[in-house]
Amino acid sequence: MSEFWVLDYLVLALILGSAVLVVRVTNLPGATMALSAVGTFLAVLFVVLGAPDDAHSEVVVGAIALPVLYLAAIAKVRAHVLDEGELREEGEDEGEGNAGR
Repeated sequence: MSEFWVLDYLVLALILGSAVLVVRVTNLPGATMALSAVGTFLAVLFVVLGAPDDAHSEVVVGAIALPVLYLAAIAKVRAHVLDEGELREEGEDEGEGNAGR
C-alpha cells in the first residue's frame, strides 16, 4: 500500500510542475505542450486511483484535443500578424505619400 502513496505523490508533483510550467513559459507552443503534460499526468493519476474510464477521457480531451485546438488557434493568429519588416514598409509608404501632398 505504501508504494501507491509514493506513486500518488510523485504524479501529483509532476502535475504541479507541469502546471507551473504552463504559467511560467513565455513561448505559447511550449506552454501548450506543458498543458498537454498536465492532462497526461492527470490521466496517470486517474489510472493509479482506479478510474480507467476517467483516465481515457482525460487522455483524449486533456492531453490531445485541447492542446491541438490551442496550437491551431495560435497558428491561425500568427498567420495574420505582420512581421516588423512589413510594418516598416507600410509606414514608409504612408510617409512618402504624405510628403508629396
